[in-house]
Amino acid sequence: MLSSFVFKKKSVVVNVSRQELAQALRDKEALVWVDLEDPNEFESDSLVELFNFHPLAIEDCLNDHSEPKVDDYEEYLFLVVHAVDRTSDEKLRTIELDIFVNKNFVVTFHKEPVHSVVQVREIVSRSLDTFIPDGTDMLVHAILDRLVDNYLPIVTGYERRIDEIEDKLFSDGGNHLQHILKLQKDILYLRRIIAPQREIMSQLTRNTRSFVRPKNLIYFRDIDDHLFRFYQMGEEQLGLMNGILQIHFSQASTKLNEVIKTLTVIATIGLPPLVIASIYGMNFKHMPELHWEWGYFFSLGLMTLSSGVVLVFMKWKKWF
Repeated sequence: MLSSFVFKKKSVVVNVSRQELAQALRDKEALVWVDLEDPNEFESDSLVELFNFHPLAIEDCLNDHSEPKVDDYEEYLFLVVHAVDRTSDEKLRTIELDIFVNKNFVVTFHKEPVHSVVQVREIVSRSLDTFIPDGTDMLVHAILDRLVDNYLPIVTGYERRIDEIEDKLFSDGGNHLQHILKLQKDILYLRRIIAPQREIMSQLTRNTRSFVRPKNLIYFRDIDDHLFRFYQMGEEQLGLMNGILQIHFSQASTKLNEVIKTLTVIATIGLPPLVIASIYGMNFKHMPELHWEWGYFFSLGLMTLSSGVVLVFMKWKKWF
């Protein structure tokens, strides 16, 4: 799906033709935004022909496995950022968003719906004349600001899940290792996504060839501050997860020790009867107790007495 917007003199035209796009690109007073969501081959080829993007940048778009980065192609910048998939509850997923931008145009490319892009697109379509971005930098800011804000429910959701695991760990003492490791993996993955995107914001605010005007640098620094806060929250959460893991292993070790202690007590109590039974199980002809009328009951009594003595001794020593 291809959506196009041409902003000019406090007005916006939606879904313009290819010829009108080409004309708007030549107009220095116009701002062009083209959004491609899972485009077909014709839409992709038309866009490449119209904007003449570098083949390497196009390859990054089509491969959809690029790390967050900023590439400078002289006439425009190419950004790769990752948005969180808010529709997935079972597993943390990110959606790649590719952005081509210079002082006159913004092109966004994504194979799945990106919540922040959809939000801005709907705002523009609904309000038309009321949402007129002051330059491509503020249009990109509107998209990136919402993209980063969408990390907040994920990060706070991790805090809630950590609290739930802690409560379960201390209440039922069950085996929650799988949930702990899964949550830890999700937190690590999110931090690996956030870290390079902080570098993107730094490059945009430091790069003299950036499309960001000096008066608007503060807005992109604000996005960087949000990313830094989320990164720090992730680091704190990893510290909590490591503590929870230690508690889990400590509980498991304690349970194992209790089981071993119980088995040891049983084996130790059963040792005297085993020794007595082994003695009377030997193949000797002359064993007095074998022909004694009370021999059987004597051996049972001896087994019981010896086991009782061992049990009393272990209790006295407070071994269990």
